[in-house]
Amino acid sequence: MRRIRRIALIGAAALTVSAVVSGCAGDDGTNTSGHVTVTYMLPSSWVGVPGFKENVRAWERKTGHQVTLAPVPDANYDALVQARIASKNGVDIFAGQDTAKDKAAIMQPATGPWVQRLNPDVRKAITSPDGKIWGTPSADGLNATGVLYNKDVFAKAGITAPPTTLAEFRADLEKVKKSGVTPLHLAGKDGWTLLQHRSSVNASFIGADKDLVAKLDGNKAKWADTPGFDQEYQALSDWVNGGLTNDDALTSTYEASTAALAKGKAGAIINGSWALGEIAKSNADAHIGFFLLPAADGHNILGLQKPNMLKVAKFSKVAPQAQDFLNFMIAQPQAQSFLDANPGVSAFTDVKAAKPSGGVADLQKLVDQGGSVLPFDQQSVIPQPQDDIIAAYQELIGKRADVAEFGDRVQKAWQSAGAKSGAAGF
Repeated sequence: MRRIRRIALIGAAALTVSAVVSGCAGDDGTNTSGHVTVTYMLPSSWVGVPGFKENVRAWERKTGHQVTLAPVPDANYDALVQARIASKNGVDIFAGQDTAKDKAAIMQPATGPWVQRLNPDVRKAITSPDGKIWGTPSADGLNATGVLYNKDVFAKAGITAPPTTLAEFRADLEKVKKSGVTPLHLAGKDGWTLLQHRSSVNASFIGADKDLVAKLDGNKAKWADTPGFDQEYQALSDWVNGGLTNDDALTSTYEASTAALAKGKAGAIINGSWALGEIAKSNADAHIGFFLLPAADGHNILGLQKPNMLKVAKFSKVAPQAQDFLNFMIAQPQAQSFLDANPGVSAFTDVKAAKPSGGVADLQKLVDQGGSVLPFDQQSVIPQPQDDIIAAYQELIGKRADVAEFGDRVQKAWQSAGAKSGAAGF
């Protein structure tokens, strides 16, 4: 699980960008001047992202059309989008609904010159089996989960290169502890942070077995029987029991963990690359790097999340203009200006951060190497039992359950989720 990205500026009122185009709007979305209004319903946290509204205004100036941004509080976003879709009114562009069984009934397939500019792994990830792409990728940076670490803390502890095995990682954590710094900061109160460990280990599991998601979704395999499962979770348990994590692992928050890392009070956290922005808020001068959580067999795989996908509503009366707007927003000049304002790793091969931070540069290198996999949660057709899995994690890091008991809890949660979803085999 990750937060619906990423800057927490919450506001619910509809916001119209640019000067009002003269003329009255007709039933087809046009006005007397021949221009149209495109309604873009988006999570509130997206509105204030630097560079976004500037690109919106640029399209309006170019075309004479108008974009009405309708921000919705993140927590209510999916439900309100679904209500608009059901009423077939009030939205032309929306995000989400990626798991809809009949996509053609609610959205239009997307296309544009951007398709050939996509990173090959990203293009593969967002293309459906029938060859269609249901949505246009946003200009936001791509994200992955792994280990974010303070390079200065690691260097002071005598660590010269990121670890590639669990044994090396354990040894590095011991070195950080000897230097007087908390080696690994866990934020167990905000349980979603613990799921970033799950995402990291699941990427390696999928990399080792491309059929794993189908096996688990079909109830043809058990989580604890996955090769490497016991080793990965025993390692986590050992870090906690060995004093290599913060004493308040169960009560610490996401903000506390990022601040500790930024200020050199912690050596590392396990989270998504989106946390780099939060870390920079605490200390813009922090030297933060990124590496993959070591796999039990030593073969690390990057789990690269899909970009946010923006959909044109099936019933939209201004669909051509809506798609043109989305295509404009990710054309090279606009995508580059957005990335300049929000440094990250782009989905497009012709867009790169000019001066990437250490963490961004590390992730860009991994993306350029290719061979990434789509995270488990974005492949599985079963709604993930996140609350139950978080509870199992809290029992494990709270020293109230061993790895075998943790595996049992995860499996029971999975069985329940599969049965509730009506998935075949459960």
